[in-house]
Amino acid sequence: MDRNQFGSDLAERLHTAEHAVDFAVAALCDLGALMVRGRIEHGISAVVGQEALADITAAMPLITRVRGRLVQAHRQLARDARVMRIDWVRGFGGPEEKPPPTAADLSLPHPRLRRVA
Repeated sequence: MDRNQFGSDLAERLHTAEHAVDFAVAALCDLGALMVRGRIEHGISAVVGQEALADITAAMPLITRVRGRLVQAHRQLARDARVMRIDWVRGFGGPEEKPPPTAADLSLPHPRLRRVA
């Protein structure tokens, strides 16, 4: 496996992880919404399921932080791939639509990273 293939495989796995976390966020939102709508539609007291709903909504900031860390890791990997001249989207189908990189995204990598011959 060459470096570009490694980069492409890494990008594909990152993409899979990002989508899995996004699906988890959506599932938590759907679950909470179903609980509330179902309670109203079926005339069930708000007392029923309140603790479970509180636990479900308490998970949202946690999964949101996980998502944020993945986004940060994505930025770091993209920056490192640019510096190392690794085409990490080759064969993967290219990146999803996103805003243009910020100055921080384009900044030099961590001092520990250097190009080797």
